[in-house]
Formats: sequence, structure tokens, C-alpha cells
Amino acid sequence: MINQEDFNKVKKNIKKYLDKIKNIKGSKILIASAIIISMLFITVFLTYDNKSKDNGLTSGIKVESFNVKNNSSNKKDLMEPKKIPKDIAGVKNDVDEILKVKIPVYTLNVNGEELAVLKTKSEAQKLLDDIVKPFIEGEEVRIEEVRFKEDVKITGRLGSLDEFEENREYEEVLHYITKGTSETKIHKVEKGENYWAIAQKYNIKPEDLIKANPGVKPETLQIGQEISLVVPKPLITVVTTEIKEYEENIAFETEYEDTNVLYKGEYRVKKAGEKGERQVKARIVKENGIETNRDILEENIIKNPITKVVLKGTKNPPPKIGTGKLAKPTSRGVLTSPFGMRWGRRHSGIDIGIPIGTDVKAADGGKVIFSGTKGGYGKCIIIDHGANVQTLYAHNSKLLVKKGTKVFKGQTIAKSGNTGRSTGPHLHFEVRKNGTPVNPAKYVKY
Repeated sequence: MINQEDFNKVKKNIKKYLDKIKNIKGSKILIASAIIISMLFITVFLTYDNKSKDNGLTSGIKVESFNVKNNSSNKKDLMEPKKIPKDIAGVKNDVDEILKVKIPVYTLNVNGEELAVLKTKSEAQKLLDDIVKPFIEGEEVRIEEVRFKEDVKITGRLGSLDEFEENREYEEVLHYITKGTSETKIHKVEKGENYWAIAQKYNIKPEDLIKANPGVKPETLQIGQEISLVVPKPLITVVTTEIKEYEENIAFETEYEDTNVLYKGEYRVKKAGEKGERQVKARIVKENGIETNRDILEENIIKNPITKVVLKGTKNPPPKIGTGKLAKPTSRGVLTSPFGMRWGRRHSGIDIGIPIGTDVKAADGGKVIFSGTKGGYGKCIIIDHGANVQTLYAHNSKLLVKKGTKVFKGQTIAKSGNTGRSTGPHLHFEVRKNGTPVNPAKYVKY
């Protein structure tokens, strides 16, 4: 006779599978089939219990199991007879085979490849919605169309309990499809960081960092904000077509006028240019948030741009060698501090009071031997004119020539400023002979 302990184990196994079936939203036929299978199984054991002898199991008992296939509803379920094994372990194995009940599942298919198995059709639809969501939120635009570049379908079929249990969690499926990988790597933004600095830190391209965070605007990063470092290779491409209205600047043009007042290679702005403005309505196509096409539908000029006019020098420059006669380094300005003792110290040049941005010119032709920042001089240029004569121009706001450049007399070499150890906007001008500062007033008059 079969012992009570083995029979109880079988009953417990049946109950486990029935509990699984109850939690699945399927058809009533599925539940009925499970109940019938359970009754058949119990019948097997009752029969076994009644007919078994002390010398073993009989081999004549057969049980029919439902093999549900994913065919049309007009086809009948295939029923195959199975023999009861000759020992209890064999019977249990047969039970497991019988209870591999097929349940309705919904799959996400991309270009014919099955990427995910989900419980319900609504869950599959939610997956598609969550894939699309980052690309249609956050901007004040009118979405005209949303579609997938690939052939994307939700397909219903029958699947086994084991197959469904082995499937990944919903969030894992979403991450895998949108990133093309299961990898996750996050960076928390620190003070002073931007996309360029973060990309450089992890040796990735800034544009790839932008692709990894479609819902984040690089210019609005916040301290403590988390951004993904995984460059996505999505398995599904979301194509959006949006209508956007916006204002944009219109670049101004630049015209040049020849003048013999300036030397060749010199330029001076006669009239500043101004950008224009226009109101634009455009149709923009994006793939996973990256713009691929833009068509201008409407355009209204709010303000016309103003053309910039620049004077272009035509006069031949003097030789780029020292003439031996120095000229004033500025066309205007007032002498504010002479050469000699000042505040208990020797002042090695003269100070010329001028507004920041005034042209500073070479006092004579020569070669630039220094161009850069030099202690209390600030931004400074030194020119060697030959014959052991050098001139120095200090406290500039901008340097226009580099070390090694040959300059001619009267060439603009810098813009005046207030850099270094300075009490106000001015040019500090020195003349050095044989390396020793001499009074510039012997050469130029202010």
C-alpha cells in the first residue's frame, strides 16, 4: 500500500501549482483544466493505492494530460496518454510534467525578436509608454507624432509558469531596452562640475554623456544631481515629430571699407554690428531625443540685423626695424606720473592716463622679446628696437602680438588696461638703453 507520507507530499505539490494558477489573470478554461489535472492526479494515486501489491506497482494504469499548443482556437487540444512509472519518484516526475500548464503571456517583439515577456497586455503597453516618456516630457512643444523606428509589436501567446518565473523584473526589462545593457553607473554632481568636466573625468565624450541623460539639460546641472554614465545603445528608437515656436537671433553681416589712414593688416571698427531677432515655427524630428531634421514652417522678423562696418588699412607699413626715433605709444592721454623718485622709490618709466581699451602702439619698429604677464607690470610687452634700445608697455588689458613677432612703428600691439600693481587705468611706458631704464621724456612728449 502507498504510505500516507508520500501521498501528502503529492497533495502539497498539487496545491503549490494551483496557488500559482489562481494568481494569474487567465481564462476560466485554464483554471478548469488545472482542476481536472489535479483530480486526475489524485485518481492515479487512489488507483495506485488500491491496486498496488507488496511486490511493487502495476504497469497497466494510464493518465491523460492536456498538451496546450499555441494554435488557432478551432484546433482541439492534443491529448497524449502517459504511463505511470513503476516507483513513487517516477510518478512525481510525471506530475511535474502534467502540471506544466500553459498560461497567456504578452511579449514585446522588435524586428521579429522577442525582447521581453510580461504578465498582461496593459503591462506590455505600459512598457512602451515608459520607453517613450523621457522624449515627450519637459519641453513646451506640441508633439505631432510619436513612433518607433523599428517594427515593434505586442504579441499574445501561451507560455509556461517556469518561463514566466525566470523572466526579469519590469524595471530591469525597461533599463535593458532603453540602455541596451544591464549595466548601471551613476555620478553625483559635485560643486563646480559641468558636463565637460564629468566627461573628461570618466574619459567619455560630452555628447555621449548627453545621450545617456536625455531628460537632463546640461546647462541646469545641480549639486547632488545624479546622472548616468552608461552611454545608451537603445534596442528601440523613439522617433518624435514636434512643432516648436521659438525666438532666435539673426547674425549680422560684416562689410569692409579700405582706408589709407591705417597700415596694411590693421583694422578698425567704424560701425558696430547688431544681431537681429525673429520668431520661428518649426517642425523638428528627433530620434531618442537627438535632432535629425528641422523644417522651418513660418518665420517672422522682429528686428532686422545691423551690418558691421570695419575699416581695412591700405597704407604700406614702415620697415619692421628700429628707426632710432621713438614715437608716442598712444595717440592721446595725460601724463600722470613722471620718471624718477616717487613715494620713496624710483619710478622707472612714465604713466599715461587713458581709458581701458585704448590702442597701445609700438614706439618704433622691432622684435617682440616678451609678451605675457610680468609681476607688478601685469600684462606686458617688451620690444627690442636694435642698437641696445628696448621699450616696455605695461598694465594692458589685452595683448595683440606674441613673442617673436616683428612689428613696425605705430603698429597696435595691445589694449590699455589696469592689470598688475596699478592704481587706475593707465599705460606704464619705459625706455631702456643697454638694459637700464632712462627717462622716456627725452624721446616722447605728453
